[in-house]
Amino acid sequence: MIRLLIVDNERWIVDSLLDLFGRPAKLELETFGAYSAKEALEALGRMKIDIVLSDIRMPGMGGLALQREIVRQWPWCKIIFLSGYDDFDYIQQALRGGGVDYLLKTEGHDAVVAAVERAAAQLYEAVESRQLILNAERQMQLARPLLVSEYLLALAGGDPEALRKRHARLPELQLPLDADAETLLVLGRVDDWRDGFSGGDKHLMLYAIANIAEEYFAKSVFCTTVSFEQNKLLWLVQAKPDAGPAPDVASGAWPQAEDARRRLVRFVQGTIETIQGACKQLLQLSVSFAAADEPRDWARIPGQFRALKRLLGRGLGLGQELILLDRPSPDGAGTQPDIRTHETRSRLDRIGTLAAYLENGESAQFFAEYAGLMALGAEEGQRDELLRLEIYYSLVPVFLSELNRWAAHEEMGGTTDLGKLTRYDSHSSWHAAEEYFAELAERLFSLKRAERSDREDDLIRHVRRYVEHNLAGDLSLTRIGEVVGYNPYYLTRLYKQLTGEGLTDYIAATRLARAQKLLAGHQLTVQDISRAVGFMTEQSFYRFFKKETGLTPQEYKERQAISKTDNGM
Repeated sequence: MIRLLIVDNERWIVDSLLDLFGRPAKLELETFGAYSAKEALEALGRMKIDIVLSDIRMPGMGGLALQREIVRQWPWCKIIFLSGYDDFDYIQQALRGGGVDYLLKTEGHDAVVAAVERAAAQLYEAVESRQLILNAERQMQLARPLLVSEYLLALAGGDPEALRKRHARLPELQLPLDADAETLLVLGRVDDWRDGFSGGDKHLMLYAIANIAEEYFAKSVFCTTVSFEQNKLLWLVQAKPDAGPAPDVASGAWPQAEDARRRLVRFVQGTIETIQGACKQLLQLSVSFAAADEPRDWARIPGQFRALKRLLGRGLGLGQELILLDRPSPDGAGTQPDIRTHETRSRLDRIGTLAAYLENGESAQFFAEYAGLMALGAEEGQRDELLRLEIYYSLVPVFLSELNRWAAHEEMGGTTDLGKLTRYDSHSSWHAAEEYFAELAERLFSLKRAERSDREDDLIRHVRRYVEHNLAGDLSLTRIGEVVGYNPYYLTRLYKQLTGEGLTDYIAATRLARAQKLLAGHQLTVQDISRAVGFMTEQSFYRFFKKETGLTPQEYKERQAISKTDNGM
């Protein structure tokens, strides 16, 4: 989904272009209109905008001044200028400032559509995949990333020594982070490695993802990246010092600078959507993200890190390409010797993978991995008894963690003897222990499925209730996402997956049903009904209604009147 903002002080131009881009086309657009630069800045302050189509000469704040503020807030936004004047000086200034196109208003709608399509094609061309891979290969040859990873994971994990030494270690490792500044966390996860990926390939792809993210983040924030658990990335993000105070609204310029913390959160949460799209397009990898709700001081980073891992594991529905936004809540050892063969040790090393499957609700993958692990302890013998102990007590914290995370002790304790969990000798045989863990896992998966289903049903009801009560108001996907607490791009895909119907299709169907009801009532004019169901112009309403019903609103109204007369009403 690409967000397009149309800006012009002439209302009829904005309305006609909104109508133009509201028709079916090859681009999947969510369009917004603004009748002044001030209104445009308010929209830019609420959400990430991908393309701006703006008049260059407007009263008060003109297009070039607006362009400078757009670049400051959303440096990867593509800007197309419309003008009634073939002014070479304006064209030069616009293109130097980052504009991607300059059109005369006399060129017509086809030229405007073509310009928007070109801008959309350029959204992911800021980075080039081959160069990303080369950069990643060079970085892997250096020892520094390993040192950085170890230290940052120690910080995120709550190591008190790492926290205490951050004033010295951050500069020492040449990290662009302030030891005293608040930090925002973003967690990323590769959802599924393609077949044939070796360990080295995976590390290379993780570096490439990190490069993509840092490329998009770099112009507006300081950030550094660390990879962990074979498929996850953690970004630590800090705001750059503001370039200077913003001019006052009274002077015709943009609004006073908003709180820097909110601006940082909005920028990061908006930009991860673009990063996800770039990873899909350039690397053919599905990547999920969970982003923090606010920057935190260093002492609170470990709690946030745990919260984001939990959030990513509990994402609704799709399971892949999640974009989850954290919301405030009250929560706010040595190497073991080899026991058997290399294959045995490799299987034991996958306990973390098993835990991830349990956390993410991936039951089929969990039980396949679990069967292989438990088979290691099936043979008899003293040596195998030590191995069984290791396997058993490696699984105990995995299940304890999930029981605590889901607060499932009370619910499951009535049917499952949880006291056996920490006592290996309470099971009559290895097979009995295997069945105990399997039953516990199945109960946890059932609990997750039931809880997820309830949350999904609540989400759909909330979305539909909001749509039904706000037909004349703001029904942009961005606004609906804000209401239910989900990224709008992810919400549209989730809604389609859960209901089989596109969210925009549901909005259109609800508008049509309300319009038909109002037309049948004969108490309102077509113009009043058009506004009541959310159309900016009567022409747009006519076109929509005729497309859906084969009749104009007036024809439908007249037929309803005849039908009532024939029925003696």
